[in-house]
Amino acid sequence: MSVVAPTREQILMLYRAHLATARSFASYNFREYFVRRTRDQFRAFLYPETSAAAESVNASNNLLSNVPTANKAMPSVQPMSADKLSKFYQEATEELQVLQRAAITNRMYAGERLVVEDEAHREWIVRSSDDLGREAAS
Repeated sequence: MSVVAPTREQILMLYRAHLATARSFASYNFREYFVRRTRDQFRAFLYPETSAAAESVNASNNLLSNVPTANKAMPSVQPMSADKLSKFYQEATEELQVLQRAAITNRMYAGERLVVEDEAHREWIVRSSDDLGREAAS
């Protein structure tokens, strides 16, 4: 049985739908968490060579390649199979539906906005420990 992989456009549409849904949360903490989680999830699956685990493995491979008895032939990166891509797409679609329901519930019981969300107070927010005790606007 041949599985048809989703196209690049379908994956981008799903990614944008995830981000739009994540940005629709009323709560700042939930909103920022789901935006970050969506980016990390899609990047980790679609670009596994850029993930932290892949960087660690590549660093180990580089160190081991300098050993005199090491095998110099490193395995090449294989393109993602249609089955894996289809499975990821299906799971991400199901997760999007859950995320949409959670966003609706979050908007129904929205609280007051936080200070960090108010544009008028942005200049007063201290962003690093170096600025403690000083006004950020000075």
